[in-house]
Amino acid sequence: MTIIKKFEPEEQKKKFPKKYVILIVGVLFILTLTQIWVSNVVIVYGEKFEKLALLQKSLLMENQVLENEIAKDASLINISSKSAELGFSNQQSIEYIR
Repeated sequence: MTIIKKFEPEEQKKKFPKKYVILIVGVLFILTLTQIWVSNVVIVYGEKFEKLALLQKSLLMENQVLENEIAKDASLINISSKSAELGFSNQQSIEYIR
């Protein structure tokens, strides 16, 4: 009597091939570098924005000062005193010509 035993191959455990692991590590490395670069760019633009905001505030303040000076110089009291300094005077008698 002959005993014939049929052997079936064992199922191999599925592993991630090394290619996939290397690919995933590479992608993660590239994403990390991209994140660092984006953070750096955002910081630089934030500094530029802060400088522009300070410049805007300074220009608004200077504009307000200039508007106040214009209003002061355009007042009737200043205009009459300046005209008196230049030799202009009020007309005492009005003469009409026909």
